Amino acid sequence: MKDRSSRSGPKLPAWAPDLDGRQRRRTRGIAAAVFLASACLTYALVSGGRVASEAPPELPEAVPAPARVVASLAAAVDSVAAADSTEPRTLKVLTGRIPEGGSLSKALREHGAESALVYEIGEGLSSMFSFQNARAGDFFALIQDSAGDLVSFEFQRGRREVYRLDRAPDGRFHASKELVPLDRRVVQIAGIIERSLFETVLTQGEGPELADAFADIFVWDFDFSRQTRPGDEVRIVYEKFYDRSGFVSYGSILAAQYRNSQREFTAVYFENEQGEGDYFTPEGNSVRRTFLRAPVQYSRISSRYSNSRLHPILKVRRPHQGIDYAAPSGTPIWAVADGEVIFKGWSGGFGRLVKVRHNNGYVTYYGHLSRYGSGIHVGKRVTQKQVVGHVGTSGLATGPHLDYRIKIGKRFVDPTKVRFPKGDSITSEARVRFDAVKEARLAELSSTSPPLVLEAAM
Repeated sequence: MKDRSSRSGPKLPAWAPDLDGRQRRRTRGIAAAVFLASACLTYALVSGGRVASEAPPELPEAVPAPARVVASLAAAVDSVAAADSTEPRTLKVLTGRIPEGGSLSKALREHGAESALVYEIGEGLSSMFSFQNARAGDFFALIQDSAGDLVSFEFQRGRREVYRLDRAPDGRFHASKELVPLDRRVVQIAGIIERSLFETVLTQGEGPELADAFADIFVWDFDFSRQTRPGDEVRIVYEKFYDRSGFVSYGSILAAQYRNSQREFTAVYFENEQGEGDYFTPEGNSVRRTFLRAPVQYSRISSRYSNSRLHPILKVRRPHQGIDYAAPSGTPIWAVADGEVIFKGWSGGFGRLVKVRHNNGYVTYYGHLSRYGSGIHVGKRVTQKQVVGHVGTSGLATGPHLDYRIKIGKRFVDPTKVRFPKGDSITSEARVRFDAVKEARLAELSSTSPPLVLEAAM
């Protein structure tokens, strides 16, 4: 059945259709400072201690704090009270969240923590968490004793990760990480393409992350930027994870199917005994290829391979031995296969250009870049789907696009007509387990039917 959970649509990329009105709202769960501080206060009074609670100027939305957060901080208060039961201890609790454009260290200082204490917390957590990875909206809670020394610090990153720093009786710090348990649900959707895969998934109430994950499965066989047609069918069986506040994140796509008038692409997710998962056809062949079908996602072909094309700037006919993918400036460009960077720099009409050499004499070209990928340099080994650059207009270009070419030996070839070898297949030892998983997933796919579209007759 279809999952219709409430969730708000994330910020859409520039190339996405304007469907904001159809997005479902996603609730953002975050611990409430008032509830948390009052819970610690109640617990401390029972334990014989005193808590001076300092709430931040702007409190988070009043969503009940996770029971685990309240219990763990209350336990910290209890341990301090038990350590010195003859003389009540005064504890100070600071709670808050990181504002837009802010940082964790700045937020702590603005809530009254001394710079030396902020440094101490950062050092104590450095083995498993960096302050630089904190994001706007993340929640923190700090307990100090009357001298201002750290008793306990807890930081919740997003909806799942919780980092904690406690002072042991010997004065040393102990850092820990915990993943908040989530509810896993397996759901399924189906739809018929009208304009794009992206739009079809969004109209089913799901987010662009699911559309991206689906396209990634078939990226070796199908170019969704040029081969999608109205009437094509999509079926997906996938995981969704929830906490008490609602939807948190997508898990794995467990089965996927794309069907058009000519072919049917089906993939099943399967994990080996070591827990390593990948996608396979119903016959047990890997969906992976040595080369991707396209180096960019959700773009359109603005110019195809041709032996005689009228150049849009030079106004002369000359061969165009590659494919132009039109996409917004800055769109990431992938290496289509593992290889080594053999050129990075300016090359005449190509503008900023990267060349990658692959096995069997293949060399791929990526031209008109706005900038290069992080860490890209001559001699660099790159992996398939690693970003080598970003779409731009450098060189002879009338608009932002990628000039993508493949050379085999000394001649260029049409990238759309090259057939690349397949990846590994299911081993004989895993065949029985795979067949059982496959049958279950194919049954789920077949039970998911897209909406029936009837052509109206006048």
